[in-house]
Amino acid sequence: MASARPRRAKIKPREEAAHFSSLCKDKDGFDVKFINSFKGRGVFSCRPFQNGDFLIEYRGEVITKSERENRQKVYHNALKVFMFDFRLNGQELYVDAAKEDNSLGRLVNDDHVNPNCKMKLIKVDGKPHLSLFALKDISPGEEIAYDYSDSDWPWRCKLLSSQITIVSWAGLMQLIICCPHN
Repeated sequence: MASARPRRAKIKPREEAAHFSSLCKDKDGFDVKFINSFKGRGVFSCRPFQNGDFLIEYRGEVITKSERENRQKVYHNALKVFMFDFRLNGQELYVDAAKEDNSLGRLVNDDHVNPNCKMKLIKVDGKPHLSLFALKDISPGEEIAYDYSDSDWPWRCKLLSSQITIVSWAGLMQLIICCPHN
């Protein structure tokens, strides 16, 4: 009777995140695709992922608030969106991923309605790293997206009085909302 091959233990998601963070390398299973001229590029799954799996690190230079303010003065608007803020030991810090370095995390788009992953802070050798973990099972071909949390992004719809029009036809009211970015 042939003996069964022992199953390899699945690495824990936080340990896998720490491993890839220490290598400064993205794991396999993703593809970058151009979506459109407004959204730009996005990251798509090439294989299935399970709820809780480590996906991608948001890699860049960890900087202080004062350094962020200095860079915001010289960065073009298109680069300012690559600053991710977080708190560590009461200090406000940022990951500046503005430099095009072929890492995938900087290309993951915002989805504040139906995100499939969440950003979490982990430490590797005492240094902070921002990593994306699956919130649900992800199928091949699905875009990887997380909630950027801050509601002040230009692509999110805001209802301003100038965007709302009320039209009345024979006593019926219709509310028309103009949201140019959706």
